[in-house]
Amino acid sequence: MHKVKEKGILSASNGINIYRGCLHGCIYCDSRSDCYQMKHKFEDIEVKENAPELLEKALSSKRKPCMIGTGAMSDPYIPLEKDLRIMRKCLEIIEKYSFGVTVHTKSS
Repeated sequence: MHKVKEKGILSASNGINIYRGCLHGCIYCDSRSDCYQMKHKFEDIEVKENAPELLEKALSSKRKPCMIGTGAMSDPYIPLEKDLRIMRKCLEIIEKYSFGVTVHTKSS
């Protein structure tokens, strides 16, 4: 695991990815593709530690609520989430601003 500070968190299509990389090893995963320009091993999870602050800033400036999607690029509930709780903080922010959310995960 390694932590990074990002400049933005919300994609143009209102998606968020708190983590880059994964340990599930799904054979159908396209997130390993070279087109995503990941500069580290896929199994070395990149943690966007400032994601909640970035999300708060992004949602507070949106004019109307929309759906926020997560889990399309990397599972938001990887084992690290149990201790880091970054996804949990982001869900609380999404609720605070009355946005909808979709979560794709393989985790229980």
